Amino acid sequence: MSLKKERPTWDEYFLNIARMTAARSTCLRNQVGAVIVDERKKIKATGYNGPPHSVQSCLERGKCYRIENNIESGTRYETCRAIHAEQNAIIQAGEESCIGATLYLFGHSMVCVLCKRFILQAGIVRVVLKNDEKSEKLEIDTKEWIKEL
Repeated sequence: MSLKKERPTWDEYFLNIARMTAARSTCLRNQVGAVIVDERKKIKATGYNGPPHSVQSCLERGKCYRIENNIESGTRYETCRAIHAEQNAIIQAGEESCIGATLYLFGHSMVCVLCKRFILQAGIVRVVLKNDEKSEKLEIDTKEWIKEL
């Protein structure tokens, strides 16, 4: 009998935490969770998509303007009541905790242009994305975004 145990990789571990964080989302359209982790593998903050404090969520309202008006994902951000998961995590962590960190994101296969700016400004150097349970993870060196912005 072997006492050897299979452990998840660090990326798998933190993506699973991001997946559970996404379950807290109050968005009716898309549940996204984010986890910011420093170089020593310490969690600095989590975030999920939802409205600012004291603002009624679409879940509480029972309707979503973007769904009702068939607004394409990645467009017309001003029509959404929610703050993105990665933005919430950065706000929770604060800039000093983000410098040199990795951001794990579950529930999306891409990062919007607004969040790319937030991530770069916060000093996050790596992003690991996974859209759902079946998708492969995508690793991004955030320096790649500097050319496109």
